[in-house]
Amino acid sequence: MAFDGTDRDWCPALPSQMVDGFRLRVAQFGDGYAQRTLDGINFQRRRWQLRFEMKTDAIIADMLAYLEAQRGNSFSYYDPSSGKYYQVNCDEWTVDWLRAKFAANGNRTELRGTLSAEFVQAFGVTA
Repeated sequence: MAFDGTDRDWCPALPSQMVDGFRLRVAQFGDGYAQRTLDGINFQRRRWQLRFEMKTDAIIADMLAYLEAQRGNSFSYYDPSSGKYYQVNCDEWTVDWLRAKFAANGNRTELRGTLSAEFVQAFGVTA
């Protein structure tokens, strides 16, 4: 599996947040005038704050294994709001365990949680 829109279990929950902006070089002058210019050819960079809510422990384990296997390299992410694919990096994530179900004998039968991550648009050579 991957975060490429092919599996419903790997789609982010709503609401999700996309942050978009420019990387700028700003020269500030003494009279209050500022000269602003775009920095580089990839000056626009997107970030997504995503949550994958109430997933089973097996799905979260698969997601964690996928993110760990990337080892800092970029991977494909399908943004459901725009319908576009982006190459992204994910350097950090968290898991919050939220609910457990138990059988009559006291053994845990299911664990559900939320994986939260920031995906940052990547440029250049990707692995």
